[in-house]
Amino acid sequence: MERPDQGSQAQVAEPHPDATIREAKRIGAEELKESLQFRNERVSIINADPSSSFFVFWFVVSCYFPVIVACLGPVANTISIACVVEKWRSVRSNSVVTNPQSSDTDTVMNQVKMVFDPPGVFAVNILSLIFGVTSNIVLMLHFSRKLTYLKSQMINITGWTLAGGMLLVDVIVCSSNYMPSYYMKTIGFWFACYSSGLYLLCTIILAIHFIGYKLQKYPPTFNLLPNERSIMAFTVLLSIWLIWGGGMFSALLHITYGNALYFCTVSLLTIGLGDILPNSVAAKIMVLIFSLSGVVIMGLIVFMTRSIIQKSSGPIFFFHRVESGRSKAWKRYMDGNKISSEREAFNLMKCIRRTATRKQHWFSLSVTLAIFMVFWLLGALVFKFSENWSYFNCVYFCFLCLLTIGYGDFAPKTGAGRAFFVVWALGAVPLMGAILSTVGDLLFDISTSLDIKIGESFNNKIKSIVFNGRQRALSFMVNTGEIFEESDTSGNDVGETPTSSQSSDTLEDGDDVSGGNDTGVTSPPATPQESLSTLSKSSSPECIFPLEYVSSAEYALGDSEACNLKKLQILLKAVKKLHRICLVNKDYTLTFSDWSYIRRLHLRNAPDVEGYTMGPEFWISPDTPLKFPLNEPHFAFMTLFKNIEELVGNLVEDEELYKVIAKRGNFGDHRKTL
Repeated sequence: MERPDQGSQAQVAEPHPDATIREAKRIGAEELKESLQFRNERVSIINADPSSSFFVFWFVVSCYFPVIVACLGPVANTISIACVVEKWRSVRSNSVVTNPQSSDTDTVMNQVKMVFDPPGVFAVNILSLIFGVTSNIVLMLHFSRKLTYLKSQMINITGWTLAGGMLLVDVIVCSSNYMPSYYMKTIGFWFACYSSGLYLLCTIILAIHFIGYKLQKYPPTFNLLPNERSIMAFTVLLSIWLIWGGGMFSALLHITYGNALYFCTVSLLTIGLGDILPNSVAAKIMVLIFSLSGVVIMGLIVFMTRSIIQKSSGPIFFFHRVESGRSKAWKRYMDGNKISSEREAFNLMKCIRRTATRKQHWFSLSVTLAIFMVFWLLGALVFKFSENWSYFNCVYFCFLCLLTIGYGDFAPKTGAGRAFFVVWALGAVPLMGAILSTVGDLLFDISTSLDIKIGESFNNKIKSIVFNGRQRALSFMVNTGEIFEESDTSGNDVGETPTSSQSSDTLEDGDDVSGGNDTGVTSPPATPQESLSTLSKSSSPECIFPLEYVSSAEYALGDSEACNLKKLQILLKAVKKLHRICLVNKDYTLTFSDWSYIRRLHLRNAPDVEGYTMGPEFWISPDTPLKFPLNEPHFAFMTLFKNIEELVGNLVEDEELYKVIAKRGNFGDHRKTL
């Protein structure tokens, strides 16, 4: 695999010019690809050095800018419909009503009367809606791979620019020429303001993505996974649901379409402010149907957003941070800061990974806090001016809405406030749900890590007792009840005697890799822990054919079979342990002894590595697998399983060759007897 250089098309790794080229070939590109915690092709198309900050920027542009547009576009279309069906101006008129309790007293009542929009403003409004909907349909076609990137970008950028620009001009002309002092701006006017902003924001985002393509930072495509492509289908479905709900509740509740859209948003996001209530039986029945189905759609969008945030971006940002630290260490090494041993290089790489993990945690928390503060405080600032509340009450109101509490003591009444609430809530509440869920998982991981450290300090695996009952049961099922097996042949295949600190976290043949025992079964007395390298000790296999019965060629064949069978036996024992770990704890990290023994097994069974020795610089070189977010047991499992396939193939070839020799010299009876 090739490593990306600045100014060249990125690959996951780069062949190094020294002896590690041979090791890079032996790592196994397919095994590495299957064990990565991110999709390799997402990184390989980014034309930037993974250790640079430009890599992160262009990755975000290529992957997440299209997703943002896929969420904003349908929302802009939804509220732009309210711009068309709602009149933009209203005027208060006075009417005199006789007081029913007194025949000689009259009460003056103010009533709001809608005023028709000028024909030119209405026509431009219609054209803007057509351009916006057309652009959204084109984007859907590109997301479903029905339209090429260049055609889609040209139509989308042009269409949303026209839609947003025309609507913006419409708003400016209407407010300056057709809004005298006695007219009030309705919710339709404010929907037009926000809709034009969303259209132009979509244009800017797609234009930045197109600039990245023109700069050859990535090929002409949206760098999306299948679930990220399908999120647009759900956002479009949600928009259709809101449009249908707005029209339906406008008729059932006898309110305007814009206010009905506000009511649908409050109901759909489970905020429940209570300022608009369904009073008829039909309205109550439809609220049940609309809310239940809408909450399911919103839940799917929140789940997919959370998946994108947690499983897609996290591993790639971790890879960037590890690669940044590794490249600096590699540069120091090349400048003369030599490394004394292979273990020292391995420990340095592990330290870089721990630092990257810590930075990832702090970065996630910081970004979450920043997004929360932006939605919270800036949203409160808008409500302060639109509703004329105190800023403290606005902060209080926005906080309750973000957490979907909604006491109802504060609720937007003006058209500007309700229009902004629809746009703000549709973006803020689902995103907050996804982010808070991600933070919860992050805090759980941190607490689990701390728990493991505390447990190790007191030699008591608290994590297993508290958290891992299910994993412990799974390990019993995987091992058919035999958690502790007989120890393998003792010894160290890497030429070093593990210290107690080194052996405390190595792969044990019978240890519960999930971290403990909560089954109530008392563990056997502690024995010296053994790493994966103690699976077996290499020995010179003896020939299975007596010399007096075979020729020299047949003896060589027999000796080859015996060697292959012995190698196969050793590999199968190692694979058995690794398979068990993959099932029980995919986040298990291999120790230096584990990695060394696996590499020795792999190199010893490869025909082209005789006499090859690994230098200490390998672990920080561009060819090290430790720079990736890996499922380490799975990677080792796949690597050794490839050796098993090769050995089985050799045995089959030897069997075919032996049959040919047996036909010529009648040696089949001797082998059969043996």
